Amino acid sequence: MSSTKKPSSQKRADRERQDNRTLNRVYYVFLLGLAAECYLILAYRGFAFGNIGSTLAWNKFLNVAMWVGLALLAAGAVTAFVKKNDQKLRRIMTWVAGVGAFFFASSWIMTRFFTNGMGVTIMCVLVPILAVLALIYLLYQHECAVNTVLLGGAMFSVWLRGATAQSDYWRLPVIVGCVAVLLGLAAVAYLVNKARQDDGKLWGVRVFSPECDYRIVLAVVAAAAAGVLLVTVLPAISYYLMWVLGVLLFAELVYYTTKLM
Repeated sequence: MSSTKKPSSQKRADRERQDNRTLNRVYYVFLLGLAAECYLILAYRGFAFGNIGSTLAWNKFLNVAMWVGLALLAAGAVTAFVKKNDQKLRRIMTWVAGVGAFFFASSWIMTRFFTNGMGVTIMCVLVPILAVLALIYLLYQHECAVNTVLLGGAMFSVWLRGATAQSDYWRLPVIVGCVAVLLGLAAVAYLVNKARQDDGKLWGVRVFSPECDYRIVLAVVAAAAAGVLLVTVLPAISYYLMWVLGVLLFAELVYYTTKLM
């Protein structure tokens, strides 16, 4: 009798350990996102809208932080790849690479788009979005995170095309960007189909759960592509397309939430 109960208890213990690891990662992501947002608020006050002395000091700091971040990103990524069999070291260096990527990207954006604090504002909006996407990735199925990124990216593309439809400067670059998004979605569809043929793996790395319904993922890719294609040709309907994509995003999150129950 004990031999029949042992596998069940072992599975329960493994499940609890996995849940604890996931909750710890969620906790770390939340704290890192909060710390990043506090850092950006300080940059907003001191760099974008501070006095001359404060702005110059922040500019010098951000230029140093950009190169230090790039070094951390390179060192973390290379070490994590070389020591991929050492799970503990790989996990630490992955976090190091992530922190480096944040300082490199944020410093470059804030110094590159300085006018009216545009760069700092972009980062203040981008960090919460990335934090939410990371939490979705950790708490939901991986395919849910992929679908959320696709629909969210499509909504942004639709909004940007509609907002720049009357701009002589931005209209053509945004149209080119929409075409690039369509090509990217075609590549995503190819990779999804490739993963389906290999039980949810790409080049030996699992990207989708074994229970993934690939029809939903491909339908999301098709919906995102249709929205971007339509707004590229007819920017006047961007408002309505954003509502359609928003409803699809909400329905997708509800669907994957019910699957967790």
